[in-house]
Amino acid sequence: MVSLSIKTLILSLSVASLATTSLAAPSNGCSDLAVKQGVNITYADVAQCYASIPFNKEAARATLDSLTTIFDEYYVSRDTELSPRLAKPFQSDPVDIVAKLKKIGRTRYTSDRQFHTDVYEAVESLHDGHAAYAPYCYVAYMFVQPISMYAPVINGKQELKVYKDNKGRKYEDCTVTKIDGKNGMAQVKKRASFLMNSKDPNVRLNEALASMAYKPDAGDFVAYPGQFALRNLLPERATVRYELQCGGSKKKVIVEDEWAISPQMPWQFTDTESYIKNVCLAPAGGADASAGSLRKRDLVSISSDRHDEIYALNKRALDAQATSPPSPSVTTPPVANPTLPPVYPEAIKIAAGNSTVFYQLKDRPTVGVIVFVAAMIDFNDIDFHYKSLETLYQKGVTDIIIDIVSGDGGYANVGPDFAQFFFPNKGPLDKLIKMNLRVTPAIQQLSTKVFKSSDGGYSQMGNMFSLQGGGFYDSSRFFDYANNRLYTDNSLYTDTVTETRNGRKAVYTKMTAYKPATHPVNTNLAKYPWTNNPSRLRIVTDGRCLSACANVAYYLADQYKVLTYGIGGTNGQPLSKYQYAAAGAVTQEGLVGMFVSGNMTSPFKPTPYQGIVSVVLAEFFAPGSKIPLEFDGVRYATDYRMDYDPINARSREAMWTQVAKAAWK
Repeated sequence: MVSLSIKTLILSLSVASLATTSLAAPSNGCSDLAVKQGVNITYADVAQCYASIPFNKEAARATLDSLTTIFDEYYVSRDTELSPRLAKPFQSDPVDIVAKLKKIGRTRYTSDRQFHTDVYEAVESLHDGHAAYAPYCYVAYMFVQPISMYAPVINGKQELKVYKDNKGRKYEDCTVTKIDGKNGMAQVKKRASFLMNSKDPNVRLNEALASMAYKPDAGDFVAYPGQFALRNLLPERATVRYELQCGGSKKKVIVEDEWAISPQMPWQFTDTESYIKNVCLAPAGGADASAGSLRKRDLVSISSDRHDEIYALNKRALDAQATSPPSPSVTTPPVANPTLPPVYPEAIKIAAGNSTVFYQLKDRPTVGVIVFVAAMIDFNDIDFHYKSLETLYQKGVTDIIIDIVSGDGGYANVGPDFAQFFFPNKGPLDKLIKMNLRVTPAIQQLSTKVFKSSDGGYSQMGNMFSLQGGGFYDSSRFFDYANNRLYTDNSLYTDTVTETRNGRKAVYTKMTAYKPATHPVNTNLAKYPWTNNPSRLRIVTDGRCLSACANVAYYLADQYKVLTYGIGGTNGQPLSKYQYAAAGAVTQEGLVGMFVSGNMTSPFKPTPYQGIVSVVLAEFFAPGSKIPLEFDGVRYATDYRMDYDPINARSREAMWTQVAKAAWK
């Protein structure tokens, strides 16, 4: 194991070649952008501002120092990411993130934006949705195209088409033949190949394209434009040029659209100097730059006193036009298959909770639907779910579709908790999934100091894992398999194992688990036709169900054999049930906070530029597997495949009806 002093020396030497020359600032710098006050922002405004920021050599050195320590000594997937061949449906190159960071350190930079963009993309290349480096300085603005796209299959042929045209030009369902002069689908797949969200290229394709997601604030499904039409980083060009073919005409329609740009937060600055101070640099004491109006929860779901899952950065601060409900004009798409229904099927909303929404299909009243919005179920949601299941039963529902399309993350232990609504007759240990964590001398020292430092870090259902106190490094919060109880000493971090993964050795804990929990007894469950009966349950997914949502899908599908239907991706190719299923992630602030709770100096300092830095600390394993679940591709593919068409892509009810017909005839 490399000591901190040696590693710091190596890093300092590797960064020595970073250039000291700053990029000459344009005359107006960030002033033009500041004057806009978040309205009518142009591409040139943002580009000029970013270009005016001089390369900060010392910040670059400190950034690489911190990130190299975090990824080398705490990132539990560091060595597994080197795997050369992952089982299908995965398709992802091995990544040595530490080597990539050191290579960046040996590169001569003159552009501050280019340096931080390279670091951002190096971390994103892991295709690990929990691993992130997103400095606010260069993800401060959201770029949205008015045209969003999807890839329906019509009469057996898959084509790239316009999903929604926010400018009202009625380009919906025109075929997109070219983008910026190149094959349209190839351009979208190229963009998808860079996305962090999954090691499955077809899940990444779904993430790049438009879809619908339930938005609690709207109380309905709304259009999400996808990450081709939505960017955090400054796009390469000020416009995107589309070549379209509409209806049956062979005539080409050329459209060139500018990006609609809006701030992700209400930044306060007047020029380049104040932009650097208020947006880029982390303020003293770690406070957010725009206190009061700054809502960090819009960018990341993790906080030091709540839970341990991170959401994708660019799903949170969408431009208003990108999240408006689908236009009524698309209910009869111009190129829709004539055999499809002329109007959408309907569903009745039964109940809406914090994390789930219950529906009943109007034309198939024996079928109920549970839409999984986010894995934020805690004790207060238990009664809501039981009451909603009873309502479905009283209304004659016998079969249930669990919709996890675009489901978000949340509490890591929600998987086994949610499964108990349907499979309640298992013992407490059947509700556990094994996991382990990295161990280093610094972690061992910290674990000794924070043992039993819990602040009541579990809710009554055990699924609200707090980072207060010692967090992941307090052994008393984990299950001791050897003694069939929670740990009563610190042996989780002292009685360790050394493993070699892809030729690299590291120390890990022995297998452990989160605290097991059992729901209060509910005698109604016995009368439900779906209880302990997977034939009455189905899951529909587009593979974008992330993190804790993935744990829910894993429990239901892999542990309890509920059949799954995957929609979207590339026609004829397999699709994953979910994106990634890690046991726990943490931001750099949360990690530093654990050391503070142990009255220790953190082995690394937070990065000089404020933003989101996060890594996975703990990894799950399926029973009998030696491969971490996030990399265990054989467990990911759905049982059945479905394609998007112009109807089910815009109507969740149509999608549910297709699943119901396939499942229960």
